[in-house]
Amino acid sequence: MTENVIEWIKDQQRATLSLSQRRTITRVRHLAAQYPDQCQIVVENKDGSICAHIPVSWVKISPPKKVSDAQREISRENMLALHSKRVTSTDN
Repeated sequence: MTENVIEWIKDQQRATLSLSQRRTITRVRHLAAQYPDQCQIVVENKDGSICAHIPVSWVKISPPKKVSDAQREISRENMLALHSKRVTSTDN
């Protein structure tokens, strides 16, 4: 079973994560390496799941951004232009 859980007690500063989703585990591993005083992996289970502590302020619930097809196309063109400039500047 793939289950991910975030829990914290009201007015506390630390949240506990129980994660089995690989993408999220990888993200937490990077955060633990980058911010060891704020993010700690407490347990690594045999099945690959982990239990970790993070600051409650890191927990964010946000719906996906709605982007129109026109906005998506403009973003795509901007990324292509940026990539083109990088390729040109590294060729010199």
